[in-house]
Amino acid sequence: MTTLITLSDDWAGMPPAFIEGALLAANASPAAMEPDNWLPALVNGGLAEDEPVTISQQDRASILAHFEHQYLAIKSGEYSLPLDMQWQEAQGVSEAMGHFAEGFLAVWPHVAVHWENKTIPDGTGRMLSALLTTCMLILDEAGTLTQMADDGVDGMPEPSALYANLPFMISEVVMAADELQQGGSSAQSINPYKGVGRNDSCPCGSGKKFKQCCGRKQ
Repeated sequence: MTTLITLSDDWAGMPPAFIEGALLAANASPAAMEPDNWLPALVNGGLAEDEPVTISQQDRASILAHFEHQYLAIKSGEYSLPLDMQWQEAQGVSEAMGHFAEGFLAVWPHVAVHWENKTIPDGTGRMLSALLTTCMLILDEAGTLTQMADDGVDGMPEPSALYANLPFMISEVVMAADELQQGGSSAQSINPYKGVGRNDSCPCGSGKKFKQCCGRKQ
């Protein structure tokens, strides 16, 4: 089980679950990013401030070490969301899940521009869209569903189905981003659905079987 980061007693920034989401967003970049560009979001929540954000060397080292630990755990297939951030039907969306989604979306603007500059296959694009939609649903389920309905988006699965697939989405998007960043293979070779059976429910959350959805183009 992944353990949340522990920072110094002087830390006055965002909570550990927020940081977990923020670092996963940074790990989902398909291009290298300078940490100083996104680290301030871990203190101010992504809000613009007139004064520069300062982070102690001790906390900076801890944050970047946790960032690397996340990456290595995902690469080895050993990453799992901390227990408080895992979806449990009985308790609904937890406070920690909310902090996680806030952190992911706070750093995402720094990451999105790099995805816009990449050519990616349809499967990766759908997985990425599902991940962002899930984070928005976690923060404001009713408002997000209303906005999607207004935009003509229909056939959505129950949000709980997306929440349950959040760990899978995270790992696959980070792996796709890593392969793009490493440049070892073309984007077209990335398969974000490795290990998914053709008769399994599609992890993108469409509610269809994999072979009738994203699997048609794999």
